[in-house]
Amino acid sequence: MNPNLVESGFKYFLSNTLKKCRIVKYEYISKLYNWGLLLFLAVFIFLFLFFRYKGKLSITEIKARQTKKEQYILSKIKNYQDEKRQSSQRLISGLPHWSNEYDEIYKNNKTKYTDNIIL
Repeated sequence: MNPNLVESGFKYFLSNTLKKCRIVKYEYISKLYNWGLLLFLAVFIFLFLFFRYKGKLSITEIKARQTKKEQYILSKIKNYQDEKRQSSQRLISGLPHWSNEYDEIYKNNKTKYTDNIIL
């Protein structure tokens, strides 16, 4: 025979009280965790926006940016015109210029031999 030192009603009351305490503890921890994450996210977004903000551009900065854009556009137009001019100066057939190894060797050796000739 096992002696019962605690009444069954008290045992039930104690277990239910502990369950309620656990539920309250989890709710408290989850609310604290959620508020902490919200605060961290808000601080992160604030710092990100704070450091990325450059403010309103001054008149000189606006003019400098505009001239930079204009120079970029003009350089692109000039490159396009140069390419168009070069394409019109190419051979009619559009084939690339032909050079072979013999011509390259002859050009290199010709300059070597003509430099060494003493008149």
